[in-house]
Amino acid sequence: MIEILNNELEAKIFEVFESNNAIMLATTGTDYSPWILGAYYASDGLDIYLLVEKGGKSFANITANKNVAYSISQNDATKDFIQGKAVVNVLPEEEEQRVREMLLKKMPWYQTFVPMIPLKIESSKIFVTSLQNGWFPAKVLENVN
Repeated sequence: MIEILNNELEAKIFEVFESNNAIMLATTGTDYSPWILGAYYASDGLDIYLLVEKGGKSFANITANKNVAYSISQNDATKDFIQGKAVVNVLPEEEEQRVREMLLKKMPWYQTFVPMIPLKIESSKIFVTSLQNGWFPAKVLENVN
């Protein structure tokens, strides 16, 4: 079922964004395909921002293939969760500090130990599952960007 962006669906997406800190990001593109990365994220509207290791497998995959899938959940199917199909944009290195500040605002304890690259995830589809609301199968927000 494809849904037009509406206040209820948008509110549920923002609720899931705010009530979780981690994203699971699936990438492909190199010898490390497929690969799943667990990372901390921040959001601005429907866009998701994160930092990934400059020399990491996920970054290598993203440079070869910007198409990704992701999941944001509490690893409990009875709690609301989202899954998405998206494109990752590698932001200029100058954006690293801005993305880091977004992450620190959400999670003051956030820190990294290796060189990082800022990313912006732009979803083309967001699947929202909420058993409490009877959204199973998931409601789908398509072409969000």
